[in-house]
Amino acid sequence: MRHFKALGSVAGTALAAVLACSPLAHAAAPAPDTLGGGGEGQVIKLVGIVRQSTSLQVNPPGLSLGDQQIGNEELFQNGRRVGSDGFVCTVTSLAPDERQCDVTLHLPKGDITLQGLAPVVESFPTHFTLAITGGTGIYKNARGYLTGTNLAKETDVTLHLT
Repeated sequence: MRHFKALGSVAGTALAAVLACSPLAHAAAPAPDTLGGGGEGQVIKLVGIVRQSTSLQVNPPGLSLGDQQIGNEELFQNGRRVGSDGFVCTVTSLAPDERQCDVTLHLPKGDITLQGLAPVVESFPTHFTLAITGGTGIYKNARGYLTGTNLAKETDVTLHLT
């Protein structure tokens, strides 16, 4: 039976993996002040670690249209916790296995909202791209996209603000 694993989030979708671990010193990320500007052309790299996640299965058993993955992650940059996210992903296709994901990143100076189709996580790594659809605070006019990779213990994400 196939089941789908958390996304998170990024990503997340988007942005979750299936196991939690401590903050990651190896996380490849820009200088800590990259969360500040929210301006055009900014790139923000984050690592998501699942805090809570659950699956809601609909009939029939196994991967089915309408199955959902719901959860949240802690977000890290350079090994330092910088925020959190919440996500809901719903299976919308079985060929290919795909889900519609809605994600909100909660950062110190505002929130960033994301949306898009992402593959069901059946193995690692799994790559995905989501649209940045808006935000609050310094991200109130946010647009662009997020690229992410689900790994066994984390989700690596890069926000491309345009």
